Amino acid sequence: MALKAAQDSAALSEIAQSLHDYLNPDAQNIALPAIDFDHISDAVKQITTDMERIHVHADTYEEATLTARKKALYMQSILNSYRNLSIPLVRMPTEILALLFKSCVQADTGGHSLSCEAMPLVLSRVCRRWRMIVNSTPSLWQVIRLHNQKTVAHNRCPPPLSILHLWLNRSQPLPISCLAILDAPDLCGYNMKILDLLVHHSRRWFAVDFSFGDQSSLYHRLCIMPPLLPLLRYFRVEADIPIGTHDIFAAWTAPNLKEATLLVQSSSANTQPTITLPWSQLEELEWFPKTSKSFLDISSTFLRLRRCCLQISHHVDIDDPHQFTLPYLRQFEISGPYRSIIGILCCVSLPALEILDVDPDEHIGQVADQLLSFIARLQLQSPCNIRCFSAPFSLFSSSNSPTLASKIDTIQELRVFLSTEEDNDVSITNFMGSNMLRNLKVLHLLFREPPDEDVTLLDKMVELVASRRQRKPSSGPRLDKLSLDVIRTSEVPNMHISIQSKAFQKLFKLQQEGLSLLGYTVNEGWYSFFGDTRWSDEDLQRAAQYWERFGYSDWLFEQEIDDYITRRDIS
Repeated sequence: MALKAAQDSAALSEIAQSLHDYLNPDAQNIALPAIDFDHISDAVKQITTDMERIHVHADTYEEATLTARKKALYMQSILNSYRNLSIPLVRMPTEILALLFKSCVQADTGGHSLSCEAMPLVLSRVCRRWRMIVNSTPSLWQVIRLHNQKTVAHNRCPPPLSILHLWLNRSQPLPISCLAILDAPDLCGYNMKILDLLVHHSRRWFAVDFSFGDQSSLYHRLCIMPPLLPLLRYFRVEADIPIGTHDIFAAWTAPNLKEATLLVQSSSANTQPTITLPWSQLEELEWFPKTSKSFLDISSTFLRLRRCCLQISHHVDIDDPHQFTLPYLRQFEISGPYRSIIGILCCVSLPALEILDVDPDEHIGQVADQLLSFIARLQLQSPCNIRCFSAPFSLFSSSNSPTLASKIDTIQELRVFLSTEEDNDVSITNFMGSNMLRNLKVLHLLFREPPDEDVTLLDKMVELVASRRQRKPSSGPRLDKLSLDVIRTSEVPNMHISIQSKAFQKLFKLQQEGLSLLGYTVNEGWYSFFGDTRWSDEDLQRAAQYWERFGYSDWLFEQEIDDYITRRDIS
């Protein structure tokens, strides 16, 4: 190549050579060549010829360089392949790799399906073989998680829906579980496109959870979707329908549906649910009916219901309500106006009832006897054995409470809501007596306000606990277990009861004497095993199953549920 360059250089004319030397950046002390104007035309022709020849050489060298780089990249690819073959992980059988990939996908609890960093997409970028395995393993794509506010937080604009389309296609033909939090109102059009894609695959829905915020158009789109949902087992929807929105009714055919949660708040005068589900086959139902009439109108269809949670927003008087029986209902939770609660308790017979939770909207001190008598009547007429009971502490604030409560002596586990705004002295005195819930073994205290701000109530409740621990055998079993917590708000989400108070030190002393405290300490704060929204192992187990449905998503993380799973796995 050096010889060729020398020959080319020798072929240049004298003037061209002079210019060549002049333009050479490495040359030193080169003066501008003299121009012979008599032969300038010949010089231009010669220089042009020389330039064309040099351009040809340059193109040849560039092409050779490009070819060499391509060959180098190809050789590097071969080298990487051979290196990969030396790694045991790469040489594993396809079946083993698929299992490892599944574990990786399960560990990706923080990702969402519209992110290029979602674990299936990350794995598919490692090598060709891994990409083939990932793309041909539908089980890696079964759980779909979407949260448009988090998506936009990581992107200046919403990501392309082609990613979701790819995800849905690669999960075929398996059933899919979808958690879709589409509550950003400024992305309504984008959310609608997401929902359209999901609805297109609705025949494969196994478990779906939709949160629409106040975007009624999304909820209406859900109502007009094809009604056949052959694989659906769990359905949850949360939406707030504004005033003036036209109701759209739907009747779904879902032969495998067992659990439904309908948290739809509507200002409509209509009292019927806008989505009619196969009520007769449901085993669990959470519902926000506008009035108790909404529930009573279809109550006779709940033939297999085992757990029911109602949150009633408005009270209406019902003329001549019909009596009905829910033969398998084991757990009943009802909140709302106390008259609506009483109205339902008057109509229903629950022979299998074991867990009852009543939470009236009002302070019920003045009507405590009335509500407690209806609960006792429910147990007597069903008949049933209420084992676990939850209610405001003021329910027991009457001098008649011990007598009325004696009719529900089957209660072994009790949760009470406590407030410093109510007079709790009579209730405390009743519970320190020997006739109040004689078989009580487990007590859950849930404070509506931080007890640290007024330690008097906490002190009195600790004295109550100590009194129940000192009961004589003739008065019934002693209190064995205690949990306590405070209701947290969005303004103070990390609030916990301090263990520095004298009252809590008394609890630790009772613990040393045999009382089981259901919780643990962190940084001088008390953490209940149940948190501020649950009060039984069944509640924790149900929440753990819900979390598992959607791949233990970080969006659904709750410390007490994580702790419960850890304790469960250890035991």
